[in-house]
Order: sequence, then structure tokens, then C-alpha cells
Amino acid sequence: MKIYIHTSGRPHKQTTLRGFSKKLLEDTVLVVQAKQFTDHEHRYGKRCEVVALPDHITKLSPTRQWILENAETNEFVMLDDDLTFSYRLPGTGVKLHKANEQVIESMFADMEELLKGGYAHVGISAREGNNHVDAGVKTVGRMMRIPGYNKATVFEEQCRLDRVETKQDFDMTLQLLRKGWPNAIIYSYAHNQPGSNNAGGCSIYRTPEVMARCSHELAALHPDFVTVVEKETKSSWGGGTRTDVRIAWKKAYESYQRP
Repeated sequence: MKIYIHTSGRPHKQTTLRGFSKKLLEDTVLVVQAKQFTDHEHRYGKRCEVVALPDHITKLSPTRQWILENAETNEFVMLDDDLTFSYRLPGTGVKLHKANEQVIESMFADMEELLKGGYAHVGISAREGNNHVDAGVKTVGRMMRIPGYNKATVFEEQCRLDRVETKQDFDMTLQLLRKGWPNAIIYSYAHNQPGSNNAGGCSIYRTPEVMARCSHELAALHPDFVTVVEKETKSSWGGGTRTDVRIAWKKAYESYQRP
């Protein structure tokens, strides 16, 4: 199974990559914009494969669609470049512990097993809210930052990752749920991110205005399941009020009418 890390503007700080073992790096591809390829290839080319996007691709939504179309394996994962990971020790409830390289290997192995076992889309729980679910795997729900897909199923269902400029991972989840494909979110592990809209990545163009527009676009694509709301945040996105969405994941899945 291939692992694709999409990155932009962070040649000196590859947090996700730093946590990977040599074994995982053999299956890892760093996906960068064409104008940033030389710098990343120089820094990371001896550790993992580095590939350049076509010149016209400079944003995340078409980047994820390009990865989907060009993934070398049927089961694959794409993830952000600034993630750290933790996990639950057996018998310790929902308490999380810092993941080492071997645990991260097991995490991706568990994702691959689920994708090969019939799930079209699989994710890892975010650290925030991880303690709200006792089970190791939850079906039907929000997944972000580290989605895994069964390429053949996504293609067969004609689902895409480039229909909205942001929130394209939510859009893909809703597309597949509405076509009768439940997702699986693994809660035995968790991922964490230093904070939304840090320097690099999508922060160059993901302004509050863009986020608001994309929230309304997502609601227009899934009007029965997405509600545009105003949210208060203390630190992420600079704090204050922002336009976001509330999504009825289960309702979207249950809306599918089986033949």
C-alpha cells in the first residue's frame, strides 16, 4: 500500500515524515509542487520517493485528485505533512500514548487490512474527540487529514476530490456514504496537528472568506446533510468567529436506497 504525503512550503519541517520507519519510507511518496521539487528532492530524496505535480496544480484539492488518479496501488493513504501520532495501550481504556515507529507501521497495516476487507474509505481518529469512542473502530463518521481509499471503488462510483477548494475530504466522505459505502475510523490510534492554518500548506489561500464560500458550496452539494454554521474558536484559524459546517454523517449514509 502506498502512502502519499502532500506538502507545500515546508521544506525544512516534515513532521509526518520524521515519524516514519525505514520500512514505511519505502512505500512513502512525498508529493510537491513542481516549483518546490528540487528543494524537496535534495532534502528527502534519499529517504523516500519525491514526485512533482504538474505545473498547473498549486492547491490541495487538485493535488488530492491527482494522487487519486495516479496512485500506484489500489489501496492507498494520503495525509498532511504536519501530523504526529498516538495510540491506546491495551487495557488502559482511552488514554493515549505517543506512538513509536513500530506503532505507526501497525496503524497503516490496520488501514490496509480494512481497505482490502471491503471498506472503500478508512481514516484514523483525530486526537480531539478520540476519548468519546470506546470501540477500536467506529463506522460512519467524520474523518480528516489521513484518509485511505480503495481506488477501484472510488473510480467505479465516479467520486472526486476536486469539487470544492477546501473541505474536499468531507465532500468525498459524503459522496461515498450517500452511495452506500460506510467508512471505518480507527480509534485505537489518533493523529494530532499543531494548529489550523499554520505557515505553509493551504494557509496561503485558505482565508476565512474562502472557507465560508466552500462551506456554502459543500452545503449546496449535500443540502440534506450539511448545515452552514458560525463557530467560535479560541486558537485555530486565529480565533474568533468563523463560518463552518455541521454534517449529518449517519443520515447521509442511511439515505442510500439499496436495490
